[in-house]
Amino acid sequence: GFDKPEKDNATRKDPYPSKFASPETFGHTGYTGIGVWVDPKNNLIYIFLSNRVNPTRDNNKISQLGVRGKIQDAIYEVVGVK
Repeated sequence: GFDKPEKDNATRKDPYPSKFASPETFGHTGYTGIGVWVDPKNNLIYIFLSNRVNPTRDNNKISQLGVRGKIQDAIYEVVGVK
């Protein structure tokens, strides 16, 4: 599927994909845990490759711990987008 942040993303309790994502951001989060997000406003492309289904398909730690979003937030902070 194709995803975009909600209009109130920056103020949501659980912003997706990142609290710093601009409204122009688009991307996809896949079943196996991968994520691909493009933020044209901030000239940022974020690709996260993983294997969430290892060792079993019941492994949801990537989502439970918010790994993808935390990494994406950190990238925005490092490049100075806040």
